[in-house]
Amino acid sequence: MDPQLERVRNRHLLMLERTLKTLTSVITAADSADLRAKRDGPDGWTPLDIVCHLRDLEPLFISRAQSVIDHDNPTFVTYNVNQLVIDNNYAAQDPAEALAELSASRARTLALFRAVQDDQWARTGIHPAYGLQTLLDVLMHIAHHDLDHIEQMTRVLAQES
Repeated sequence: MDPQLERVRNRHLLMLERTLKTLTSVITAADSADLRAKRDGPDGWTPLDIVCHLRDLEPLFISRAQSVIDHDNPTFVTYNVNQLVIDNNYAAQDPAEALAELSASRARTLALFRAVQDDQWARTGIHPAYGLQTLLDVLMHIAHHDLDHIEQMTRVLAQES
C-alpha cells in the first residue's frame, strides 16, 4: 500500500475509535432531558435521535464495506434516515442502550477494516448519490459522518433551553 494511503487509512481507523469515545463522553455528560428535548431546529433531530441514527447506520456501513470486499462494484443500499427516526421510535430509546449497541457495532466495523488486505483498499462500490467509492472512501465516509454528527450534537446541547 502506498505510504500516504496507509497513513490516511490508519488516521481514519483511529478517528473511528476516538469518535466513539467522544460520543460516549458527550452523551454521559449531558442532561437526560436535554438529550430528548433539544433539537437541531424546529423539525431537527435531538441528540438522542443522532445517537440512534449512528447506531442504525453502523450495520449499513459494515454491509457496504463487506459488499465491496466480496463483490465487484456493488451498488450500495440506501435508507430514508428521517423515516428510520419514526419507524424505530428513536424518541422512546434509551441513550445508554443505543450507545452500547453502537459500540458493539463499531467494534465489528473496526475488526472488518483492520482485516482488509492492502490490495483490497482500492476495490469499489457504487453509492447511488455519490457515485464510485473505494473501500478507503467508505472508511473515510464513516469517520466524517461521525464528526458531522458530533458537531451537530454538541451544538444542539450547547443551546440555551
